[in-house]
Amino acid sequence: MAVYTKIKTDDISHLFEDLGEIYSTEGITEGVENTNYLVTLKSKKKFIFTIFEKRTKGSDLPFFNKAMSEFNEAGINCPSAIITNNRGVFEIQNKPCAIYSFIEGEKINIPNKENLESLAEFITNMHKIGLRSKLKRENDMLIPTWNYIIKKFDQHEVEYDSELKDVISLINSLRDKFTNELRTALIHADLFKDNIFFKDNKVSGIIDFFFTCNDSIVYDFATLINAWFFDYQNFDENKFHTFFGKYFSLIEWNELEKNNFNFYLKISSIRFFMTRLHDKYFNDAGEVNHKDPLAFFEIINFHKKNNLQDFF
Repeated sequence: MAVYTKIKTDDISHLFEDLGEIYSTEGITEGVENTNYLVTLKSKKKFIFTIFEKRTKGSDLPFFNKAMSEFNEAGINCPSAIITNNRGVFEIQNKPCAIYSFIEGEKINIPNKENLESLAEFITNMHKIGLRSKLKRENDMLIPTWNYIIKKFDQHEVEYDSELKDVISLINSLRDKFTNELRTALIHADLFKDNIFFKDNKVSGIIDFFFTCNDSIVYDFATLINAWFFDYQNFDENKFHTFFGKYFSLIEWNELEKNNFNFYLKISSIRFFMTRLHDKYFNDAGEVNHKDPLAFFEIINFHKKNNLQDFF
């Protein structure tokens, strides 16, 4: 989440006419993708007002909203698009926008055993639901996006030139290793700590479904592992083992999925290195706290030297 597009309460009050009178509109500066505001009504009811920036296409919003609805109906607590005047997608300052229900809870930076076991149960349920889903959307944050970013940096000096060259070399070595034989599912694809909320040590809900797509649960799982159990190249093996053991007590992977785990740990690391590097240089407007791309460069190096498939 971030604030690229500045608005005032008067700019959006007409969108909330059927919901109530707005008491406050507060920008949320965490994250880097879209512009988000916490909107509190005089009734004290809360909503999230999201303005979608360049990376999120307005044409994808019906899919994302349908995905959230499908997870919600299956028992996953996540935002729902609010329908007013028979519409769930609007426009402000020539950008698509939407109103979403508010999810209670707080993110946890240092999870304990109870947090991790609850997280494992929650993600297992999401993956089981996702494997049953008929929704289809390509994961467009991999090769096509990497090619686009590489081309942009062809004409742009970058502080991390040697790291970028190393990652491009790795991309070239992995391009032809994707397989179409893995099970696919409706996945979240952005399972970072700031997208999963807790109350009383249990997962209370999950937000930010704007990379949701149809891909392997191995990729989704790998993204969570990279996001939760690494601090640059420092790997928290004990917490990883707690989560890993609980997750696999609840769900089965086939041998092909297990054999692609290390591959997707690298793929997920590349994805976030590339987009963080891009955003650091090309998405510098607004109130945004950019995240360090080097964190994922170090994770890439870890996975080149180590194979977490040994835990199976």
